Amino acid sequence: MTLHRITIRSLVLGSLAAAAVLVATPHAGAQTGRRAMFTEAFRPDIMQRDIALLVSSLQLEEWQRPIMEALLEDYMTSFNTGVEAMKDKMKAAAEAVTQAGAANADQVLARTMEPLNAWRQEKERLGEKFMTDVKSQLGPQQLERWPNFERAVRRERLLPEGELSGESVDLFAMVTRMQPSPAEEEALRGTMTAYELALDEALRARAERSKQLRASMEQAMGARDTDRQADVQDQMMQSSIAVREVNDRAIDSIAGAFGERGAAFRRSALEAAYPEVFRAHPVMLLMQQARKLDSLTEEQAQQIDALMSEFSGAVDEANMRLLAVVRDDEPKAPRRRLKAAAERRAAGGAGSPGTRPDDPVATARAERDRMGEPYRARLMAILTPEQQSELPGGPRPDPKQGSPLEAMQEDGNKKIDEAAPGADDKSSRASGSRRDLRDRSGKGDFRKAGEDTKQGGGAKQPAGTP
Repeated sequence: MTLHRITIRSLVLGSLAAAAVLVATPHAGAQTGRRAMFTEAFRPDIMQRDIALLVSSLQLEEWQRPIMEALLEDYMTSFNTGVEAMKDKMKAAAEAVTQAGAANADQVLARTMEPLNAWRQEKERLGEKFMTDVKSQLGPQQLERWPNFERAVRRERLLPEGELSGESVDLFAMVTRMQPSPAEEEALRGTMTAYELALDEALRARAERSKQLRASMEQAMGARDTDRQADVQDQMMQSSIAVREVNDRAIDSIAGAFGERGAAFRRSALEAAYPEVFRAHPVMLLMQQARKLDSLTEEQAQQIDALMSEFSGAVDEANMRLLAVVRDDEPKAPRRRLKAAAERRAAGGAGSPGTRPDDPVATARAERDRMGEPYRARLMAILTPEQQSELPGGPRPDPKQGSPLEAMQEDGNKKIDEAAPGADDKSSRASGSRRDLRDRSGKGDFRKAGEDTKQGGGAKQPAGTP
């Protein structure tokens, strides 16, 4: 087999394999617009979980539920049969064109995408048939509620497909978790209705735009034209930004409707929408741990409380700066990644050692972490050496090793880094540079609604939320 045929075959089968893998984990995180074009073909429009939506949205009678479950089973059988047939056709097309030889990758991809495009039309027909069959079983009052059900289904299906932070947050689930009182429910009713309609419009526009740009993206992928891919990606990104903006505005309006509990809702919603921005600052976690020490005097406790309050305000400001960078930069990231990939291919697959594309978000996040250094130093100045050693991961006093501050400097693998010296401690000040206290817990995934941050105890809530 020639190198040309190997390349062509790898392109086609690689695309099919990627789509098959992605459908197995459809909500594993943000997708690029290119991947979303593949995964939607492998994902049913109606799922088992939608039975609960049918029951609640349409207020079904008990006798109607078995009928709906039977209709869903028929739909899923037809859907799964269609997916397997489409996969077989794609594989057969790939084998046929590689055996016959092809002029270029663009032609090959077009041939092998024919079964996928035909399946998309059949999939749409199956979904429409299911909806028609369901409506035929409904009474007049239930049919009046049908638009509510359609919006709920679209929200369940399309909302998790967001690529940007803030785009996929489920504010309906977050409101439910707040367990609003009857008075709050009344205050929220108009706000939630307006949000539901605005979100549905934005989600439908995003799905329609993706459909319109599908052929252009497939052609660009087949030709391996990264500039065209980036241009199409930018157009798709505008629809994602529109969905994110609907959610951002709704967070503020829902918080206002909650009244006294609005700040709590807003904090939880922002943490879920932008987890990499509003995660607890590691220095605040250190302060919380110190505040729980049994050995604290009353004066020390008061000093730590005051320091935590001051630091909370500083972190709020830093978070808002980071949020502005995230909102501005994330839509540009796909183009940057495509450009970097093209440069690597042009260089024969070998990137320049030690280089990476500019990442404004990483830079802003590092600045946020560094701003905690002086506060950590002030915390350590409040504590005695013995108390410092009581902190999780802290050093243990050892006369042979000098002060706990010096021991902290030598322990580069501890979660609690070097404690910076006070203003009058000249010997400690000369001991060297300071390192950041990093959060080694890893990144949290809060795109699924209702997953709140759980922090350790302490006198105050973690900083980092407005």
